[in-house]
This record gives sequence, structure tokens and C-alpha cells, in this order.
Amino acid sequence: MTLIGQLLKTERRVTTLWGLEGSVREELPLPRVFSAKLREDLVRRVYLLLLSHRFQPKGAWKGSGHKYSVESLGPGYGIARIARLKVEGTGKTRGGGFVPTAVGGRPTHPPTPEKRIHKRINMKEKRAALASAIAFTASAKHVRMRGHRLPGEARLPIVVEDSIISVKKTSELQSILKSLGLGEELERCSERKIRAGKGKRRGRRYKQRRGPLIVVHKDEGVSKAATNIPGVDVVLAKDLSVLDLAPGGQPGRLTIYTQSALQEIEKRLIGDGAAGSD
Repeated sequence: MTLIGQLLKTERRVTTLWGLEGSVREELPLPRVFSAKLREDLVRRVYLLLLSHRFQPKGAWKGSGHKYSVESLGPGYGIARIARLKVEGTGKTRGGGFVPTAVGGRPTHPPTPEKRIHKRINMKEKRAALASAIAFTASAKHVRMRGHRLPGEARLPIVVEDSIISVKKTSELQSILKSLGLGEELERCSERKIRAGKGKRRGRRYKQRRGPLIVVHKDEGVSKAATNIPGVDVVLAKDLSVLDLAPGGQPGRLTIYTQSALQEIEKRLIGDGAAGSD
């Protein structure tokens, strides 16, 4: 039995299919992946490993601090035996160089571009973490723990009609989200806080909350409509990742699925035999 097969349970959950105007369409059975075991430790581990794939190698230039010819005068001169620059007629005459303790010397223990920062991850473990992260989106308790504002006795996950993929205007998408009872959530995400520390002067002055994630099977303009709504992201079901579902490594993001996106997820995680035997 595979790892994802161990996570899945036999029962199927049921949710509500919503229209774009906020009306109930029908009762909809969810794929078995939404009944997977909630493994927060697995989700966080895979999140950190996947996050390392976005890091950029960095390091000091190999010739940093080595551009001068230096030589130590040795003992007997009443001065430190540090390496001295072999230059004349400048302010650097007989000044220290090359060594880390000298002004303009090479850096001490600099980061090396050869360092391995790309962490590998097992494919089955990655799939199992994705299944668990998807199941977290159906838990109202964990979604609220992330700070999301849910309307009353919300039935998660929120599933809407496929016609939402054709929405091209930001105002129209905002109206749809408010009709689903997410007006308070949008207000929460619109607030910005000023970052503490030096990050303010390094292009990261403001911090903003993560809001609803819209999972679609096809994008016909909805991603463009969501661009100017703070906190709202759109992702294709075939590209859905733990990075999308568990920002910061904490699962339970408020997620909105289209009906066809559920079918795409079931085909991706279960339909190809990934679940194994029960």
C-alpha cells in the first residue's frame, strides 16, 4: 500500500455546489482525497522542501579582496606581521590587505555558490502531502485557525459553478466572492501592516495577509480579474501545490474549487492508481 493509500479513507464527504449569485444549486459528493488524514507534520516538511526550489544560489566573487599583490615583512620591524600591499605612492602604501582582518580584504567565510540549497523530495511523499493539504481545506476548524473569516456555519470546501473561469472584471469577481459570504474575509486581506526591522528599506515594507485561493480547471480570464484583489490567488488544478494550499507551512487555507477542478484533482491523485489498494 502506498503512502497516499494509507492516508485516504473509504467514506466520501458531501458539500454544496454554489451558483455565482450565491444560491445553492445541489448537493455534491467530494473526491475521497478530501477525507484524507490530516498530517500537519507531513505538509510542513514538504512545504519547506518545495520552498528550497525557489531559492537562488548566492556567494562571494572568487577574486574578492585578491586584486592586490601582498607580502608580509616578517618579524623584526616592530609592526604586525600581517600581509602588506606592495604598492607605493598611494594611501594604501604598506597597508594590510588580502586577509579578512584588513580593510578591503577578502570576506570571512562567505556564502559559496556551490552550496546545495535545492532539497530533494520523494514523489510519493510529495503526493501524500498534497492530498493531506487538500483535506485540510475541508476542515472549518483548521481554516479558522489560519485566521480566515468564514460565513456562519460554512460548509467547506466551497465549490462553485465552472462559469466563474470566464469572469474577466475585478468588480464582478468581488461581487461573486461577497455573494458567497466572504466580504469580511476580503476586508481582512485588504489591510496592510508595516514590517518591523530593516526589511522596510529592502523592498518589503508592507506585509499582507493571504486570502482565498481559487482552484480552476481552466483559466479564461479569472486570474486577471483576481490580480487587483488583495490576498486572492488563482491556480490551475493541474498545478496545485502544497505551496499554494499551506502558505508559511500552515495548512488550512480558505479554498474555492470549481466543479471541474474537483474532477481534475480526483483524476490527478486517485484516478491514475496513486491511491493503491485499501
